Amino acid sequence: MSRLRLLLRRRAQGDQGMSLVELLVSMGIFMTIVSVFMAGVVIMTKNTTRAQAVGDSGDAVRKVFQRLDKDVRYAAAINRPGAGAAGTYYVEYLTTAVDTGLKPLCTQWRYTASTRKLEVRTWRTIAVPTPTAWRTMATNVRNDLTVVAQRPFEFTAAGAMFRKQQLRVYLDVSPGATGATARKGAQLDSVFVARNSSELSQSNADAAPADGLSDTPVCPGPGRP
Repeated sequence: MSRLRLLLRRRAQGDQGMSLVELLVSMGIFMTIVSVFMAGVVIMTKNTTRAQAVGDSGDAVRKVFQRLDKDVRYAAAINRPGAGAAGTYYVEYLTTAVDTGLKPLCTQWRYTASTRKLEVRTWRTIAVPTPTAWRTMATNVRNDLTVVAQRPFEFTAAGAMFRKQQLRVYLDVSPGATGATARKGAQLDSVFVARNSSELSQSNADAAPADGLSDTPVCPGPGRP
């Protein structure tokens, strides 16, 4: 009986809990583990968001490339690019290789710096053309129009060096800002050749005066608002 009493007394003494110091040490260890875990979660979330942004930018660039590659190669004439209203930059081209019974097709692209959008619309060359609504092809475009090298469209006339008109398209797409802290995104820097154009194309000349615009542009109608 005395042995049983001794056993119960020892068990009661061993179940007295922990001291305040032990509790504080345990809490400190737990908080350290939680902090390390949360830091890892934050890093993983940022990496996932960054990868998603790069993927979305790449998809937009591919969509623009495919549209231009399909369209420009059949163009008969490309207007020299230029500015519209404040913060917009345009280019147009005319496609005469169309299905029987249809009028030639004008395609107009514009980049708006304030909205960071690249958009496209089309219309037929009729007496009173009715352009389609603007269709957004890419968002989060961050070309800086004040920098000549970052203008989205660059025209090369047909002549002795190049037999066909060319359109160089440069796009920098990313949800982040530009500059030293810019996020990675996707870029398009490609030259498209208008195979149906030539030195005789209506929009090729820029002589009187040499102002960087086509003397006789194609695609009259809506203009560059």
